[in-house]
Amino acid sequence: MANTALINGVNYSWGNISVVIYGNIIIGITKLSFKRKQNKENNYGWGQKAVSRGYGNYEFEGSIEMYTDELKKLIAAAPNGDIMQILPSDMQIVYAGSRVLPTKDVIQAFEFLEDGLDASQGDTKLLVSLPIIIADIVRTGI
Repeated sequence: MANTALINGVNYSWGNISVVIYGNIIIGITKLSFKRKQNKENNYGWGQKAVSRGYGNYEFEGSIEMYTDELKKLIAAAPNGDIMQILPSDMQIVYAGSRVLPTKDVIQAFEFLEDGLDASQGDTKLLVSLPIIIADIVRTGI
């Protein structure tokens, strides 16, 4: 069994992430999700086994969960009070802190796809989860 050394003895955690949207660190984000995928398909010819492979487009998806008061700040700054009218912008996810290697992911040309709220009796906090559209994800060192 191979042993894997944990560099500096510390791993990334939520406390190491800063999310920068429209030039401001958004402190009310509670969840962030983004991914890319590529369609890959075997091509068949003679016989019953693949003779080649085709590669399709990259596709991106993501969502942001935040406190409603954080969303209200974005709505106040949005054109006509509509976050779906905000022009495409880059979101930076910065991973930094003591004893971790600083890196950054850039979510390029993201836009909000929805605006809404789900709330129930007894909720002690109001969170909103908003899907986003993404043009590209660039992972870099700082």
